[in-house]
Parts: sequence; C-alpha cells; structure tokens
Amino acid sequence: MEKLLYRGNQYNQHKKIVFKKSVQLKYRQSIYTQRRQLISQTQHSLMYRGNKYLSKESYATKTTSKVYSLAKDLINAQFNLGNDELSRKLWDEVAALKIDPNRIINLMYRCYLYEDDKSILEADLDYFSKE
Repeated sequence: MEKLLYRGNQYNQHKKIVFKKSVQLKYRQSIYTQRRQLISQTQHSLMYRGNKYLSKESYATKTTSKVYSLAKDLINAQFNLGNDELSRKLWDEVAALKIDPNRIINLMYRCYLYEDDKSILEADLDYFSKE
C-alpha cells in the first residue's frame, strides 16, 4: 500500500493503482471555431432561474442603439421641430434609462450629420476618449 500525504497527515491508499492506456486527443480548429461562432450567434439572452438576462455584447449593442436613437429624436424635436413637449418627454426617457445626459448633449452638438451612423459613432467615441 502506498502512503498518501494530505494537509500534513498521512493516509493509506486502499485501492490498487490501475494503469490505463492513454488516449491521444485531437485538436480540430475548424470545428472549434464553428462551434464558437454558433454559440456567439445564438446566445443573445441568457436564462438563470427562470429570469432572462442579456449578454454583455447584446446589452451594449442594445443600449448604444437606444442612445443613438434618442439623440436623433432629440435633435429632431429640439432643432428641427422646436417641440418643447416632445423634447421634455425624450429627456425624461433619457433620465428613466439612466443614460448620461452629457453623452446625449455631446452627440447632439458634436455630430455633424446625425443621419449618418458613422458620424454619430465618431462623436460618441470622442466623448468616451475625453472621460
């Protein structure tokens, strides 16, 4: 019998040591990458104890698109339409979603073409680089 040492105490091993033939594992990169892509495509919402949660990527995408949409609507309401009531409702929605109002203001005044998503993205990245 072989003596084992665990946390400073010695124990006797009662089972016999069995030597098994080793198995050579194969790494197939194409299968691995295909399965990773499948998981990343299908797993936008996560489930835990019956509650749905968003993954970090889908949450960031969803909130970013909401921020851009609100900024476009505010630009339209304040600058194009001059509608105080609509802009007040939109600002209330910004507050309810706990979006940083400075981020929205930055998008409103620093974005040259608010119809162009690339221009909005550049203004947003500029805002985050200054923080």
